[in-house]
Amino acid sequence: MNVSSEPRGFTIVELLIVIVVIAILASITIVAYNGIQQQARNSQVISGVNAYYKLISQYYIEQGSYPTQNGACLGANYPDDQCWAGQSGNRYVSAAFDAALAPYVAAKPTLASERFSIGIGDNTRAGAVYVTSPARIIYYLQGPTGGCVISGASGGTEGGVVRQCALTFN
Repeated sequence: MNVSSEPRGFTIVELLIVIVVIAILASITIVAYNGIQQQARNSQVISGVNAYYKLISQYYIEQGSYPTQNGACLGANYPDDQCWAGQSGNRYVSAAFDAALAPYVAAKPTLASERFSIGIGDNTRAGAVYVTSPARIIYYLQGPTGGCVISGASGGTEGGVVRQCALTFN
C-alpha cells in the first residue's frame, strides 16, 4: 500500500462545482424571498383597503355622502407623503380626508408605503388612493397574475408587472 504523505487539496473542477451549486441555491433563495415579500406587501394593502372601505362606508351611512377629497392617499408613511407618481399626476396624503374620517377610527389603517414601478414609464405606486366620481378605492398589487382578491373589486394587469384594482362603493 502506497500512502503519500503530501496533503491533498481540491482540484479546480471540484471548486467550480461547489461554486455553481452555491450560486444555484442562492438564486433559489432570492427568488423565494422576493415572492414572500411581494405576498406580504399585497396582504398589507388588501387589509388596509378593506379597513378603509368599512370606514368610508360608515362615513357614508352617517353623513349621507362620500368624502369629497379626490385623489387622497390612504394610509401614511409614504415617501414625501406621495403614494402615486407619474404621467397621470401625483397623489398625496390629504389632511382634509384624514380629518373627515377621524371620528370613525382611532388610528389610520396601515398600507404598504414603499412605491414600486408599475412598468409604464416612470410611474410608481404604493398603497391605495380614494377617488370620487364614482367613489372608489384604487389599489395596486404586485405581480401580474391573480385577481384583485377583495370581493367586489375589479381590474386587470397594468404594465405587465402589476394588477390595478378598483373597489367601487355602491
